[in-house]
Amino acid sequence: MDNRTETKQQNERRSDTRSGRKMNRTWKKLLTLAAPASAALLMFAAVASAHVSVLPKESTTGAWETYTMKVPVEKDVNTNKVVLKMPKGVEFQQYEPIPGWKTTVDEAAGTVTWEAQGDGIAAGQFQRFTFVAKNPEQPGEAAWDAFQYYADGSIVEWTGDENADTPHSITTIGAEASGTAANSHGQTSASTSNASSDPAAAQTEEDQAAETESGVSDPASAATEENEQADPAASADATQDTTVSEPATAAADAPSDSEPASGQSVLLYVTLALSIVAIGLSAFALASRKRK
Repeated sequence: MDNRTETKQQNERRSDTRSGRKMNRTWKKLLTLAAPASAALLMFAAVASAHVSVLPKESTTGAWETYTMKVPVEKDVNTNKVVLKMPKGVEFQQYEPIPGWKTTVDEAAGTVTWEAQGDGIAAGQFQRFTFVAKNPEQPGEAAWDAFQYYADGSIVEWTGDENADTPHSITTIGAEASGTAANSHGQTSASTSNASSDPAAAQTEEDQAAETESGVSDPASAATEENEQADPAASADATQDTTVSEPATAAADAPSDSEPASGQSVLLYVTLALSIVAIGLSAFALASRKRK
């Protein structure tokens, strides 16, 4: 009885050992299958985000906007030239000089070309190109067609829609907010018509008009004007909000990147789901083979 029990226990241990070995081999095969799928998924995500983009993604009609084009390198060779075509209705105004790059503006063709005088943009790097352009007077979408030249002679045309492999960047041009007006540099200021809606302000304007007609000045107002003239710093503070900055003083750097297009996100999730399904089917096939 004891010998039978011992033999049974030994057989069970051997069976457990064989099962454990089979399970380990199965997991190793699954990991072997999962590694390439994960690598392909990561490579797809990296390529999908390495697009030529123009920021900001939103602006207003008639504004002098400071745009920044970001050009990443997604090959093993350098990028030595970039050509950007102005969207319909967008008027190119100025560009920021970049050391080592020659900038050429072709007004007839509506293009701006940046050409490297040295090695250009190396693999794994990116370069920003900043310029000022005047937006169209009508709201809509401005599509930025870009052409990226590589040192091996190849050209990537970023001219497709948002679902294409090489999409162009789009800036949505919206109408100005109600009660605001854009100046020649795209900055907005409050409309003076809003002030007249305030009864107190309207009464003040009437009083000032009456005083102007009668030729009698208000001593308190005169004293205020004298104080403002005597204190230039206070007067400068009062007018600081209305000072208009030149486009050249705008910051050269812009946010790194926008979020990927919705079509790219959906494609990324579909690829991930297919990878998971493939791993599951492989595991099922291996398990079925072992049972046979």
